[in-house]
Amino acid sequence: MSKRSMFEGEKSPYNYEMMDSGSERSYAEQLETDTGVLAWTKKHGITIKYRNKKGGISRYFPDFLVRRKGQVHLELVEVKGQHLRHDPNTDLKAKAAENWCKQRGMQYKLKTCG
Repeated sequence: MSKRSMFEGEKSPYNYEMMDSGSERSYAEQLETDTGVLAWTKKHGITIKYRNKKGGISRYFPDFLVRRKGQVHLELVEVKGQHLRHDPNTDLKAKAAENWCKQRGMQYKLKTCG
């Protein structure tokens, strides 16, 4: 999927969410059918600064914020296609997000699809 697409989900607090890839759409569909998921959104407004592979400071916008039944902690989830899994920036973003989440009592998950 090369262009953004709209996804209407019942567990999102919004009428629709914009998906940037087929992997994101697939994960949103999984969230919708997972009985353990109470709510999710891509429109969470979270931005995490990280040092990129060139040493500069960049901003990272994680894909999903998820609330599950029986969990105290919210999950911040990044969905990556297999072709991006070994990009150095993927690991740098993940490390920054893990630290960011730890400071806020949240969990970070990196999902590889495709």
